[in-house]
Amino acid sequence: MKPADREELSNMHMVDAHPDVHRATEPDEEQILRDLYGPPDADGVYRGEAD
Repeated sequence: MKPADREELSNMHMVDAHPDVHRATEPDEEQILRDLYGPPDADGVYRGEAD
C-alpha cells in the first residue's frame, strides 16, 4: 500500500456516510446534474456517459 493510500484510509472516518448523501440538496440540483451529465444510471449516479 502506498503512503498516500494509507493516509486516505486513515481519514475515511471523516467522510459523510449519511444514507441520503446522494440526494439533491437544492430544488434544481437534479435538473442541473441532468443537464450536465445526462440521466442517472440504475444506481442513481450521474456518470456523464450520456450520448
